[in-house]
Amino acid sequence: MKDKMLNDLCFAIDKLSAQENAAHTIHEIIYELKNSLDIVSAVLVEKNSHDDYLEIKNRYNVSEQFTRSYKRGIGTGVIGRIFYNDELAVVLKGENEDDYKDLMIEHDYEMAIVLRVSVEGRVLGFLALYFSNKVVITEQLRKFLISIVKLCSEAIRKEKLLGFVKEMRSVDPQTGLLYYHFFYQKLKEEFDKNRRMNIPMTVAIMDMDNFKRVMGVYGLDTAHELFKELADELRAFVRGIDMLGHYGTDEFIIYMPNTTLNDAELVLNRFLDNLIHKRFTPNNLCTSLSMGIASLHQDDSLEDLLSNTQRALYKSKLKGGKISRCDE
Repeated sequence: MKDKMLNDLCFAIDKLSAQENAAHTIHEIIYELKNSLDIVSAVLVEKNSHDDYLEIKNRYNVSEQFTRSYKRGIGTGVIGRIFYNDELAVVLKGENEDDYKDLMIEHDYEMAIVLRVSVEGRVLGFLALYFSNKVVITEQLRKFLISIVKLCSEAIRKEKLLGFVKEMRSVDPQTGLLYYHFFYQKLKEEFDKNRRMNIPMTVAIMDMDNFKRVMGVYGLDTAHELFKELADELRAFVRGIDMLGHYGTDEFIIYMPNTTLNDAELVLNRFLDNLIHKRFTPNNLCTSLSMGIASLHQDDSLEDLLSNTQRALYKSKLKGGKISRCDE
């Protein structure tokens, strides 16, 4: 198996270097895995940036009809853990029934391995591999799978970057928020400076709690209008030194320079308290935010900081909203 994995890794690198589009590159990589790992099916699922639902972008041995019908939220099960907490998870038939159903596609399976797909610290989706027999997860196999999913992520990043280069835009004209790619590049610059000078920095990720509910009752346009008006409220509230970006369909990300975790929590709690009394759109709608915050620690990388913030957001969602902080 070691030789097969090495061959697959080389194959994936070759496909990435010659990439015409991400979908084709990822399809070729997934298809090659059927030989080395004996997978019976596989899907790469991404979050739709327009309506926040998950959808299948690439598949092996999954029908087109099922692919078109697949539409679901992230939830707090194994998919939620992959988005906000875990890099890799294993689901076995007969163990956790909720996790098993969470990853169900067309057919029963004996075992599934699911891996996080992320680009520049932002989780976009997951790769799920399905098996008809149990597979032993050795450290070698774990490293191989993580390398494969990183190559898939790089294929997506490469395509998105080309799109941004063509558009040459840094600000979303609909919301006035920084596009995440531009936000991330500026955050990298700040990270390097803060690390050198030992300056505190805090990041928060906020998720609008009722986006899907508003979309279901009033329609997608109203949900987007609510998000836009909430963005206006947030931009008016944050300090001039803070940097605010569009993280996901209904998510914001804020970088607060020279700010400790405690100070950031005080500021953001004040915004949440004020938000209770606000009404938005002609429908007079209210909204609330789940929020995760984390600060840079001495040995953290930028990816560590963003991962800690995502984990804190996940804890906030499990608790039903408000602010959760990562003190690790």
